[in-house]
Amino acid sequence: MKNLVIIFLLALALGCSKTEDKIKNYLESGKSLFEQGNYGKAKIEFKNVLQLDNKQTAAYYHLALIDEKNKNWQGMYANLNQVVQLDPKNNDAQLKLARLNLLSGQLQNTLKQTEVVLANMPGNADALTLKGAVLVKQNNLDAAMVIAEQVLKDHPDHNDGISLKTAIYIAKNDFANALATVEKGLQLKPNDVDLLEVKLQVHSQSKNSAALEQDYLSLIQLFPENLKYSYALAKHYAENNQDPKALSTLQAIIDAHPDKLQPKLVLVDYQMQKSPIDAEKSLNDFLVQFPDEADLYFRLAGLYLQQNKISDAKNTLTKIVEKKPDTKESRGAMVMLAKLAMQENDLDTAQNIIKEVLAKDKKNLEAHLVNARLTLQSGQYDDTIADLRGVLRDYANSDDALVLLGQAYLKKNSPELADEHFRKALAINPANFDAIMPVVTNMLKNQDLARAEEVLQKALKIKPDHSAALQALAQIKLSQKDWMGAQKVAEAIGALPYGKSFSMFLSGKIAEQRGLCKEAVGQFKEALAISPELADALRSLATCYDTLKQNDSMYSYLDSFIKANPNNNFAPYLKSQLLTNNKRYDEALVVLTKALEKWPKASELYESAANLYGEKKNYEKALAIVDQGLANGADPIRMSFIQASLYEQSGAFDKALATYEAILNKNQNMDLAANNLVSLLLDHFDSKENVERAVSIAKRFEQSSQPYFQDSYGWALFKSGRNAEALQVFKSVLAKAPKVPVFKYHIAQTYQASGNKAEAIKELEEALAIGAKSDDFAEKAAAEQLLKTLK
Repeated sequence: MKNLVIIFLLALALGCSKTEDKIKNYLESGKSLFEQGNYGKAKIEFKNVLQLDNKQTAAYYHLALIDEKNKNWQGMYANLNQVVQLDPKNNDAQLKLARLNLLSGQLQNTLKQTEVVLANMPGNADALTLKGAVLVKQNNLDAAMVIAEQVLKDHPDHNDGISLKTAIYIAKNDFANALATVEKGLQLKPNDVDLLEVKLQVHSQSKNSAALEQDYLSLIQLFPENLKYSYALAKHYAENNQDPKALSTLQAIIDAHPDKLQPKLVLVDYQMQKSPIDAEKSLNDFLVQFPDEADLYFRLAGLYLQQNKISDAKNTLTKIVEKKPDTKESRGAMVMLAKLAMQENDLDTAQNIIKEVLAKDKKNLEAHLVNARLTLQSGQYDDTIADLRGVLRDYANSDDALVLLGQAYLKKNSPELADEHFRKALAINPANFDAIMPVVTNMLKNQDLARAEEVLQKALKIKPDHSAALQALAQIKLSQKDWMGAQKVAEAIGALPYGKSFSMFLSGKIAEQRGLCKEAVGQFKEALAISPELADALRSLATCYDTLKQNDSMYSYLDSFIKANPNNNFAPYLKSQLLTNNKRYDEALVVLTKALEKWPKASELYESAANLYGEKKNYEKALAIVDQGLANGADPIRMSFIQASLYEQSGAFDKALATYEAILNKNQNMDLAANNLVSLLLDHFDSKENVERAVSIAKRFEQSSQPYFQDSYGWALFKSGRNAEALQVFKSVLAKAPKVPVFKYHIAQTYQASGNKAEAIKELEEALAIGAKSDDFAEKAAAEQLLKTLK
């Protein structure tokens, strides 16, 4: 037995030795490949190390170095974190991590890493300069200068120390001392590229165009093979309206590197902005030299699209597919062809192209996104959601996929899930306006103006000319009564192409809110003269005329407007609304009937006509109008909701119930239908079985951000006798909406049923106090009676 134990231990020791040898060999091989620049194979070797021992810091560190070479900052960050967790005294890793944190604005994390390095190596110049850089970002320039002086006293040629001191002077707008600091460093290292770039930054910040030109020329002379300086010089010329110099600089690069494609692409990109005709000529010339280069064809297709030459763009993309079959480039061209087919509403062609792409490349992100747009457009919302969930398993950081998923949930009437995915998209890409606008709309609806403005301002820093974002920002400024801020936004919009009409409309809104309706009327009319389709301006004009008690003037204006703009269906709709508000029902019906002859699919016109007949208690005619809308192709969901509402108004609760059930059968995620169905069951079909069914349906609203929906769940629980559960739900409802009397009435009912008379009286008194200032409290009489009983 003793011999067996010895043999086992010996085998174990030999096995450990073998593993250690393998790790050592993989590490040495990986380091050698890394030095040779063979990063792909080096990465495999370091991963082999980690499969044998996942605590090898050298492997993680070299993987981080490979990520750094490949500009994979997320991967680099993750690998460096592994290093410092395993070995906090790895100063190189700590410093690299600190630099990444500094670049991403994580200042506290940067300080944390620098303090670790300074504890390991007191006085470390690299750590000190990083700490100084944080202080500059925090605008603590004096403290940063102390650090810079300390570093340069011990290390006069320390590049980061020189850069830090220069940055401090730049932050103080002291460009003379900034230049003197970097010049002093260049006396020690005349051709140091980093210091030369710092000098370039000084001249750029001080807007010294002539000196900046000389900086670029010097860098080009010193480092002729580094073409980024030549490209930067061309850009500098272009930004300063020196187009001949920009073109000659780019042409010089092409002449010096006749066999390189990239300089030609840069020239074409420049020409596409300045002269599309020259760009097309250059592209065709370059295609003679490089007949199989897909990048040239893609740019030519882009140029044709820019000029709306769709047929030429299609032909060019087809050439890529033919010349580069079964390649990444051909699949990219096919996806573009599918998008063009979608734009032309040729959905079958688009779908066939995408199917072909996905058959060859199952994980092609762009193809999946187009496929999602196709299924979304055709109303296949469940298919869209299922496909996008699969996409996000492979591409978790695709903000476009998250936006499309949010849009699918919106179509399924699940606003909370939609908002969740829009917010996730924004966390990845703060400038994704397809995500920003629904999130901001939701914030505005909830009166969260400060956060909405923060989101918009952050995005507008990246894209300052985004019209919809500027319009939303203007709405916030108006809500805050920040007239000056709103006017500045109006001016920014006015500077945009086609922005003048909305700018005039905003100026009108500012005047209207300041009580200057006479002035506002003129501005609204001017906005409508430029853009008759601007419905908000027409609506605001009506509001101002009403304030001025000049409704006849509005009717007169609308008649002229309708005559001048016969294809605008909002104007007759608005006229019918104004007539209805003035109880001129028959005249309103005449306007709507005439409008429906011209726009037989306009759901809002059917809704207005049906509501008018409902107002006149002519439910048979109202329901006939809804049937007409359904027959003519108006929105079937909207028509069904109107139908159900009319059944309720007429007392046909069984038909209303059946209608809501039919809506839910077609779309289980239609929360409004579920909520209305629950209300009907509780108010008109309150058998024990139906109350339990209401609880089951309303369960979806348990954590709803919509207080009315959540209140329905609480009321269902109360009706079923689950008072403790109902009480918790109503408390959550009131936390969201404390000033809605019916919510207070419901919680009072629950307190009373639970034996808490004092709380019930308190909530009822508050409900009646709030309800006295509002017409929207149908339960007022019941609340008064309950309070009287309790007292």
